[in-house]
Amino acid sequence: MAANREALNKQLQQVVNSLKEQGNQFEIVHSLKEANSPFFLAEILPLFCQDVQTTLRDLSRTLEKEPVNYYDMEELYFKLKGCTSSRCGLALNGVRNEYKTLRNSLDRIVELERRIVSHQG
Repeated sequence: MAANREALNKQLQQVVNSLKEQGNQFEIVHSLKEANSPFFLAEILPLFCQDVQTTLRDLSRTLEKEPVNYYDMEELYFKLKGCTSSRCGLALNGVRNEYKTLRNSLDRIVELERRIVSHQG
């Protein structure tokens, strides 16, 4: 049981390191796990992913409306990236692509976190 938990922790660390190599600062979020609870990441990451999906959907809908409400686009973009772009369509596609890549890693982290917690028994 302990060996399995160690293997899961090693896999989790590899995913976190991969995110870091891609330029994400996920290790900061990962460090919050220790300060909060062993369930922290398994609970918070799905909420984050749901919020991002909702915001991406809202961005797409706003961009499809004529005339485009750039104020709404800016607010939604701030929500995702913390900065604006005058090329909203390109920015939205970039955010979508980044999110798809990030989402795969986050899903893997949630899976590993749940398996690790279930082995703590």
